[in-house]
Amino acid sequence: MKKIIYIVVLLISLAGTSCKDSFLELSDPNAVSPTVMPTTMGHIDLLLNAIYADQHSFGLFGHDMLGKNLYCLDHTWDLAWRADKLWVDLCSNDTKPDNGFMQETWRDSYRGIQHCNNLIELLPGYEAEYAKTAEDKAKLKLVEGQARFMRAWFYYYLVNFWGEDIGAAGGNSMGVPLIKTVAASRSDMVIPRASVKEVWDFIIEDLKAAESLLSGTVWTGADQARVSPWAVKGFLGKAYVFTEDWANAKSTLKDVIDNSGKGLVSYNIYKDMFNGANEFNNESLFEISVVEDKSTWGAWGPSVGSGVAMVIAPCFMNNGAGADGSGWSNGYIHDKNMERFGFNLPMYTFIANPAFDASKDVSIDNQQTICDPAYLATSANLRDTKAVDPRLWIAALQPYLDSMTVDGRKRAIVKYKDSPAPERAWSCRKYVKLDGNEYSANVNNGSNFLWLRMADIYLLYAEACVNTSDNVTALEYINKVKRRAYNLPVNGASAIDYASLSSPTMATDASFANSPLMYERFAELFGEGDFWFSVRRWKIGASEADYYKTGGGAAISWQNTDYAQPIPKGEMETNSKIVQNPGY
Repeated sequence: MKKIIYIVVLLISLAGTSCKDSFLELSDPNAVSPTVMPTTMGHIDLLLNAIYADQHSFGLFGHDMLGKNLYCLDHTWDLAWRADKLWVDLCSNDTKPDNGFMQETWRDSYRGIQHCNNLIELLPGYEAEYAKTAEDKAKLKLVEGQARFMRAWFYYYLVNFWGEDIGAAGGNSMGVPLIKTVAASRSDMVIPRASVKEVWDFIIEDLKAAESLLSGTVWTGADQARVSPWAVKGFLGKAYVFTEDWANAKSTLKDVIDNSGKGLVSYNIYKDMFNGANEFNNESLFEISVVEDKSTWGAWGPSVGSGVAMVIAPCFMNNGAGADGSGWSNGYIHDKNMERFGFNLPMYTFIANPAFDASKDVSIDNQQTICDPAYLATSANLRDTKAVDPRLWIAALQPYLDSMTVDGRKRAIVKYKDSPAPERAWSCRKYVKLDGNEYSANVNNGSNFLWLRMADIYLLYAEACVNTSDNVTALEYINKVKRRAYNLPVNGASAIDYASLSSPTMATDASFANSPLMYERFAELFGEGDFWFSVRRWKIGASEADYYKTGGGAAISWQNTDYAQPIPKGEMETNSKIVQNPGY
């Protein structure tokens, strides 16, 4: 399961057997005939594995959605390469209907839903015709449970990107087209937008069905990447938080905390688990499973890797003492994020290298100037004493203090290439290679994306507790997450604990300075593609725009209609029943 099997190969091999005497007799030459497939459990597995593969298709975690769309919208990063207006628009919260990156996310989300619908509808007929044993029938229930979780997963992104509003307050506002079954004709695809509530109700319905179908299942070995019952329940709890069903959120999330056997892993495991190490650990509920794939270049074709890291790849010192990207290296951590983590040192400075030999060429071993050692010593002290939130260095690589290995040599991280002069320009650390450049992986990074983990569950549970007047419990779970980040015992009081739900945090801006719950969600899940949806839920877009000021070199001009992304131009042109979001 770790290495996703692609259904494309099977479809190609079936193309000849699907044809009749004349190709003109085929109503749809791309359809798989039920007389050919599925007729075995192997076929069923291929159809299911194709759905897992859809999660890291090009428009989703294969390329666009994380490194471009979400990192831009929530200002995780800023752009070093500003030649593409589509990126600049995203980073300045000014997305247009013709934005190709968002179009690809829309397209691949609905493609995943199509594959889910197809498999779910095939199962009853397959069971009646081919499932002869109780074991076969039990396996089909597990397949359906996984497919329903996945369908909910795709709709989660659609409604959170394009829903006119999200959550209980926006329940009757416009959601997205809700396609529950396989379309029998083109007209079945031309449907209006369901309400936000209808979409969430369908997500929750699918998750409840998946919970029942997968009940008691334990995946081991090669199957550990599959959807588990606790992944379903954790996702369900998250859906309840998003819909502000606080009572159900609280009980569901507490069940995961008390009975899943999962918890926060140690700091030593935590610090490296976003870089291909410690995968499927005891904190992880669900991971988007990818592996380094040297059989193909990039995420455009059938690939088991992801191209996200190429976009966000760190910059390192090359042999000539200049800056090279370990991939395309299109962007770096937005400067305002370092400040929010509590890092407030001024821009680093350079001094003449006392060891420079003018008789030799400038090189990595003979640098003419070096970053001021006093500055680096102060930075190292801030990190070592935890005077700055330690999660800054989990999420980012500091120039001239941190390093990575390229071509068998340890090299300093440097100021991001092409970044403007005033910027500190730190590199992204999560989900990138630290033991080589991305080209060595053929543009296919193999670091799993930790999509749902217990730290997220703890913070969602704390939010549910706050909204059910259980502030004492809420504060304790917020502090558990913070303690782990500071490498302290999770379950005992500590000197770094927040004393109240309005205690000071590392941040100084109005939204986060005295909100441990909001700050911890920012700091703990930074760079994991979650925070834009928190911005939407909490309605803090205006204050975030005021905090970051610019993105991609452009001023952020915020309107409250910017929360919902524009329905892609292609959908507007082909679906006569769809209505555009306000403001576009």
